[in-house]
Amino acid sequence: MSGFYDRIQATATRLIDRYGYACKLQRDGAPTGPPHNPQPGPATQHDSIVVEIEYSLTNRDATLVLQGDKLGLISTATDIVPTKDDGILLGGQLYHFIDVQPLSPGGQVLLYEFHARR
Repeated sequence: MSGFYDRIQATATRLIDRYGYACKLQRDGAPTGPPHNPQPGPATQHDSIVVEIEYSLTNRDATLVLQGDKLGLISTATDIVPTKDDGILLGGQLYHFIDVQPLSPGGQVLLYEFHARR
């Protein structure tokens, strides 16, 4: 069954590459300094490809999605696995993940779905 999911993952990556655009995933650096006064380390940025998707008008203001939020798909062709603690640079603006989930039928990650807010 893995061969089947490998083909689906390749298709998802190809379509996100074709219809998406380059962005940066931003991860906070490891804290430095003494344990009683840690200082945040410099953030690291990682190249990725993203496709933004629209949300319906029923999923705006009065639900979990607010106007200005970004919803989208992230390709698995990146060197890190996005987490809720990361951010994403879209159009030069930093958005913080509200939620990021892998789409992984059969245990193989095909892409990541995200909801982000400034």
